[in-house]
Amino acid sequence: MNARIKEVRKAAKLTQAAFGDRLGITQNYVALIEGGQREPSDRTLRDICREFNVSETWLRTGAGEMRAAQTREEELTELVAGLMADRPESFRSALLTVLLRFRPDGPEWAALEAVYNSVRAETEKSPGD
Repeated sequence: MNARIKEVRKAAKLTQAAFGDRLGITQNYVALIEGGQREPSDRTLRDICREFNVSETWLRTGAGEMRAAQTREEELTELVAGLMADRPESFRSALLTVLLRFRPDGPEWAALEAVYNSVRAETEKSPGD
């Protein structure tokens, strides 16, 4: 399990310190878990699964896929959150204001969905494509 926890951290492109910050644990504790000197608590495992959208079965046993199945809405939320993480608060606020003005049946949502589908298709391509 320690190798899978490290794999989650590496997939998220986080240092042990940043990974620990996201989970509310210390860098030292992350290092001990990854090194096999400590067993993570059930709470820590659930936190990893929630925070990084990881299948608990995969994390505990290695069976199945690393990522838990997501709805399109969850995928979009994760994509937008990742895109917005590096943006200034003023940009995030302006973008949300614009999105709130979109009519649910308006052409803006169709355009936004087309962009989302394009980005999603690009990220799902295998490296050899």
